[in-house]
Amino acid sequence: MLVCRLLKLMPARCVVREPPGLVSSATCNHFRRNFADTPKKDLTRQVMVHGTEDNARVRVRRAFPADTARVIRFVKDNARLAWPGFVSAPNAPNQIILSDYVARTLAQGHTMLAEQQVEKRGWSNIRGLALSACVCPWDAALLETWARCVQCTRARKLLLFTAHCLRAPALHDKYRVHNILQVFLMVPPNVPKCEEIVQMLARNTIQRGRVLGFSLLRFDVTDEAIAKALEGLQLKKEYEFNYEILPNVIKLYNADINNKETETPNTGKVPQITVYTSFPMADAET
Repeated sequence: MLVCRLLKLMPARCVVREPPGLVSSATCNHFRRNFADTPKKDLTRQVMVHGTEDNARVRVRRAFPADTARVIRFVKDNARLAWPGFVSAPNAPNQIILSDYVARTLAQGHTMLAEQQVEKRGWSNIRGLALSACVCPWDAALLETWARCVQCTRARKLLLFTAHCLRAPALHDKYRVHNILQVFLMVPPNVPKCEEIVQMLARNTIQRGRVLGFSLLRFDVTDEAIAKALEGLQLKKEYEFNYEILPNVIKLYNADINNKETETPNTGKVPQITVYTSFPMADAET
């Protein structure tokens, strides 16, 4: 009370008023400097670099929207590594379906790419790709519906075959999970240190799945060199089967993990798909 009376008795010129906003701005600056939340690090944005100054350096990182054109070009040039027998000439109608599928997959933000450093050009050449997408139990039905709207026979077969691959191992029911991160590894066999690049892509993809909380990852592999590299990571081999593309149908030859086929192909060597699984959350707990 005494303080209030003294303030009333003081002349107006003795009361110094600070400019509006001075105290609040100073307080905000102090708060930002000392009490602002530290942003959490996204481990999947970190880059894994292998190599030395003398050898070719390769790094693995997430693919961003700016990489879409480069990634689509790489997939078109190496699509036979992931879908043998389905990809034809670059200007064929099924290339449109393939480009749309790659663009939709990249939009999810889970794809990893491996780049090689080029002198005076920075990181430019793509040496490998882990095309990753989250799949649900009903995605196979959506692909079949989409296939009925496609006129190109080869593109329709590609969609129907992809739907079959989603259903074949029945991993959603087996492990009782809703979302699975499906990965197609594409590394040309003529790339130096091919096995090392495959393992780098696989490890980064598993880390991505762990950060996002995926309890199950599946790697669909058709190349023997990539399969050999994945076996070095001690992944679980779930399922494998052979297939043959005939003029009007895709003939499937089911096989178990012990390579005991229920039906023998009539022709020579036919493409084979092997499914490996990884459990990032369980591995993190152990």
